[in-house]
Amino acid sequence: MIDLSIIIVNWKSADYLQSCLASIFQHIDGICLEVIVVDNASGDGCEAVIQRDFPSVRLVALSQNVGFSRANNIGYVLSNGENLLFLNPDTEVIRSEE
Repeated sequence: MIDLSIIIVNWKSADYLQSCLASIFQHIDGICLEVIVVDNASGDGCEAVIQRDFPSVRLVALSQNVGFSRANNIGYVLSNGENLLFLNPDTEVIRSEE
């Protein structure tokens, strides 16, 4: 069972996306999760970054920009997690010290 589905919509944000994904996999452990990136035909090289550095990420490469809301809905339909997190690519996950 997948505890968490993280859905990220990318549009011309490959550098941010790379940092975002790195922070997810660096700081989230002990949770069964899936990460779905929906690329809105950005042409920014995010596909190569994901394939090279994050092969476990599910990439949905759209042939045209369908907009932010529709892209999130596409990610939602493909998700399998019990919980959903819609995350912007310019976000980085940090772990606070308790």
